[in-house]
Amino acid sequence: MTEPTTGKPVAEITDLHVHFPIRHGRRRLLARAVDGVDLTINEREIVALVGESGCGKTTMARTIMRLAEATSGSIAIGGVDITHLGGRKLRAMRRDFQMIFQDPFESLPANSTALDLVAEGLAIHRRDLDSEARRQAALAALAACGLPQSVAGRRMFELSGGQRQRVAIASAVAVEPRLLVADEPVSMLDVSLRAGILRLLLDMRERLGIATLFITHDLALAGVFADRVAVLYLGRIVEQGVGAEVIANPAHPYTRALVDVMPRPDGRRTARTLLAGEPPNPTTAISGCRFAARCPLFHALGSPERCTTEPPELRSVSTEHAVACHFWDTRVLTTTKENIA
Repeated sequence: MTEPTTGKPVAEITDLHVHFPIRHGRRRLLARAVDGVDLTINEREIVALVGESGCGKTTMARTIMRLAEATSGSIAIGGVDITHLGGRKLRAMRRDFQMIFQDPFESLPANSTALDLVAEGLAIHRRDLDSEARRQAALAALAACGLPQSVAGRRMFELSGGQRQRVAIASAVAVEPRLLVADEPVSMLDVSLRAGILRLLLDMRERLGIATLFITHDLALAGVFADRVAVLYLGRIVEQGVGAEVIANPAHPYTRALVDVMPRPDGRRTARTLLAGEPPNPTTAISGCRFAARCPLFHALGSPERCTTEPPELRSVSTEHAVACHFWDTRVLTTTKENIA
């Protein structure tokens, strides 16, 4: 991996909230899927958003893409606030931010050809190209994504999962976006195919200078693939920093638990951090730290009142590392261990 870029911001997400109204009997409640996220993605930078299922990763991705509406906060792409853009203004901006979905079998129409899918985006966003120029640009995008010209006329149902995902990437990058949002782009693929897709995303960054928000539940993958890692828990970022630093020195108890269950190169399993209970209901308003009920550090310190009354804010651990925990640097036995090596 390259070192984190210091380029200009491509995406600036400020105090983003995404709440969904739900009914519980006769009561109307709010599910707080994203609940106050600040995140900046710079030019040529890959930022991994990591967390358990249900923590708000996909909701955040869909909101950035304007497939879901923000309740409050703002999203700026290239310095332009797109949070409430609509109609022609939003369509004019869409070339700048494109998305790769998790499942290439569901996200691509089965009867469309690879060439037609890539050319469709060009027809919408590159009005300056005639039909032959669009065709050549689409073929070039497919070739850049490792697909030979013989694949261009084949329909999606004729292609493998890895080939389909390469078509999806070609369709997204053909219009040369500034930001690529990749939602679990390799989780539906065989292990043998994942490395090729990841190398392709790195190549797109190097050749086109694309910034990427890479969403994954795999902290080990995020640590080696991304420049920066942001750990999301119940709709809020609890830790953020350079990928290698977050893996080597996790500061938040939740991140420590995720690191503890990462597979080791030698195949052995080490003592793991045990988290008690389940995440709280997202419709429940929490006045303090939303991780407190499951936090080994909270229990080891005798349940300090500050954790239940004051939400922790992100603060610097080092130059490239921040954590949202009141007692992250407390030198006590912070975890309950189970020897399973």
